[in-house]
This record gives sequence, C-alpha cells and structure tokens, in this order.
Amino acid sequence: MNRILILLFSLSSSALFAQSSKEFWVLAYPEPPFIEQTEKGQVTGLLVDEVNGILATAGIRQQILLAPWKRLEQEAKVKANVLAFALTRTIEREDSYHWITPLTANVYSVYSPHKQLKPLNSLEQLSEFDSIAVLENDVRHKILQAQNAKNIHVYSNWSDAIDSVVNKQSSAIFFSDAGMQYFCREQGKGCNQFERVFMYGKTVTYLTLSKVGTNSELVNRLKRAANHYKRSDAFKLISKNWLKQYQNLPIPMHMEDGVLNLWNK
Repeated sequence: MNRILILLFSLSSSALFAQSSKEFWVLAYPEPPFIEQTEKGQVTGLLVDEVNGILATAGIRQQILLAPWKRLEQEAKVKANVLAFALTRTIEREDSYHWITPLTANVYSVYSPHKQLKPLNSLEQLSEFDSIAVLENDVRHKILQAQNAKNIHVYSNWSDAIDSVVNKQSSAIFFSDAGMQYFCREQGKGCNQFERVFMYGKTVTYLTLSKVGTNSELVNRLKRAANHYKRSDAFKLISKNWLKQYQNLPIPMHMEDGVLNLWNK
C-alpha cells in the first residue's frame, strides 16, 4: 500500500508541475514515417507514441507540436523547458541540450547520380561536387559548414532537397540511407539512379530538453521516466505494432536496447 501511495504522489506531483508550467513545450520535426501528421492534423508515428509514453510515465500531459527544423532547434537552445525530438547528438551540440534518451540510429551518406571515378574518403573531397543539397540547420548542414564548404544548397524540407538533385539543381545530397529509401521509393521521387558516393558514419538521435532555465528536477524526472518506460511491456508492444506497420516500407529497421536502428539486423 505504501509503495502505491508513493507512486501516486510522485505522478500527482509531476502532473501538478506540468500543469502549472505554462512554458513547457514538446516540439518535433516531421520525419516520416516515424513522426508525421495525418490529414486530420493528428501527429502520429512510432517516435510520437514513444515520447507520449515517456511523458505519461513522468506524469506530464502536454501536446506534441510539429515545427520547422530551424524553429525547433532555436527554441530548444534559448528557452526553458522545451522538449524536442529527434536531434542528432554531436560534439558541437553536446553542451547545448540535456540528452534524455536515444531514439534512433542511422547511417549518414552523400548520394549523387554522378558516378565517381574513384571512391571519396573524406569530407574535403566533397568539394568535387558543384552543389550538395541539405536541410537548413540540420546536423549534416552543420557538418559541411564546419568544413567551410562553399557548395552547400540549403532547403527547408527533404522532399525539396531530393527534387533539386532529380531536377539537376544540385549535384548531390547529404542524407541518410533510410531517408533516401523512404523518399525515393515510398514518395515516388524517381531517384533510382542515385548512388552512395561517400559514407560519413553512424549517428544517433535523441529526445532532448533545453538547458537554459530548465530545472534539474525536470531533467531527472524525464530521464527516469524514459528509462522506466523503455523497459516496460507497453513500450515493447507499441514498438512491435509499429514495426509490423512499417514492414512493407522500403526502410530496413530493427529495435535494439530501446533504440530504432535503421539498417538490417
């Protein structure tokens, strides 16, 4: 009985915190099929259900809002109590956010319809391309900026970025294996001629919480909730159901240790 009372008190305290905080936001950037919006305006997908499960475990009720990438990153960097997903963890970003829990792991590469006479082995060699399409303020955009690349073409969404290569406005795109397969096949972008010309490496995205003005109690509560939820039967069931829905998509994936790996097991 005492354990039940303690649990109820904990959840009640969390709910009171969330309801009294008018500046608590949960933002996500659309990443179909894991984060997307239906025609009726409902935000859905595996990562959406996962984050909602973590919030419920923490006793926090808050709606997930979709936002453009630039706004999401800016809000999460300068405002208190902004939960955002899914942000790639990098050395440059390490001190900018609280990293609550890993969500997905992926492989980032550069793709182009232009075959290379010899394989590219470094970022510096990407200067051979006239232009490389990226999502504005995305981690791959930042990687190229750190190299002082002069051939960056910036777009507000991945669909337009891929179209730019298909229409020969850009000569390559810095994206992910899973993203390329999804947009090229599922959305019929007609880019079967694309080939991987450079592999950057594996990256991991996270559910993050802003640092500026955010109470450490909230950070710890969300980390505990994420750890607890990812070990629960509810998370296992939700993951199983979503992976079953995704099995006909042209994206290799499997769940391991609570992280969605976007390659074949």
